This record gives sequence, C-alpha cells and structure tokens, in this order.
Amino acid sequence: HIQRAVVPVLHIVFYSKNSPATSTQRAMRSAIRHLVRHGVDALKPQRIETKPVQVGSQYIARPSKTVWRRSVVSKRVANVLRKQAVQEGTYGSFNTDTGVGWDPLWDMALKPNQYEVTRFGGVQPPKKTSRQRSREERAKKIDSNLEARLEKMEEYYTEKEESRVQEKGFEATFKRLARGGPGGGR
Repeated sequence: HIQRAVVPVLHIVFYSKNSPATSTQRAMRSAIRHLVRHGVDALKPQRIETKPVQVGSQYIARPSKTVWRRSVVSKRVANVLRKQAVQEGTYGSFNTDTGVGWDPLWDMALKPNQYEVTRFGGVQPPKKTSRQRSREERAKKIDSNLEARLEKMEEYYTEKEESRVQEKGFEATFKRLARGGPGGGR
C-alpha cells in the first residue's frame, strides 16, 4: 500500500483595482483619512456658494447660488466604521494618528433628527410587540379573575350537583335508559 501525504493547497487570490474587496478597503481608508482631517464635518453635508459665471465684462451667464454638497464620508461607510469600532472595542475614542476608533459625538451627525422634537411629534418610544404592550392589561385581568375564582368554583359545583339529582321513579328510569344507555342521555 502506498500512503499519500495530505498537502494543504494555498489559494492565492490577486485582486485587481476594480474588485469589490479592494474598492471597499479603499473607501474605508479614504473615509478614515477624511475623518482624521475634517472630523465631524466629514459626516455632514456642506452648504456652499457657487461662483458666478461671467461672459465678457458685463454679462453674467450664471449667477452665484447656494447649493448643498453631499458629505465627504457616506452614511453607509460611516456606519461600517462605527460597527467595526464597536466590535473591536475602540468605540468611545478616536486616535488621529492611527485612525482607529469612533468618537461618540459623530453619532449625532449620522442621525441628526433622531432626538429632535418637531411639530409632527417628538421622540417616540419603541412600539414593541402586541404582547409586550398589553402585558399590564392581561395582568389586571388575571388578578380580577383570581379574586372571583372561589365564587365561580362554588357556583359551578352546585350547578353540577343539582344536575346529578335525578328522579327515582320507573318512568324516569325508563326514559333515561331509552335515551342512551345505563348512564342516561350522553
């Protein structure tokens, strides 16, 4: 018998510039770089004023206007970085030298309207499940039923005992046997 040795095979994968793994890594690196450079402003959209386009000395082809420029770091990428910081245990502080961690003040930039009270309503508590919402009502109902249980039990057993009392005469016995056997009408 010839014994064969099991040799592990290493798969080396070369990623091109267009592969999704490296593009994601590049997005994360650039996001960290922007967070180091700009801080919380990298997560907020910026309001800027465009320059007017002037043709000749007197004619203005396009006047200046105020526009919103999207945030440098997208919310998706920021949420991925935040989740990584929570998993690695670096949430709560941000090291500008290494770019590791997440500053808790940045959470307000990610969800700016979460704790804001408006005319349409304030901060609403979580809805929860129907079972959790009705728990108190169910407890009150159980308590009230427990208070009345002795009376209901007494009432039930007296009715049951009254229904057992049967006539002892010949006609009653004959009817009972005719309805369904020795025990009466079942």
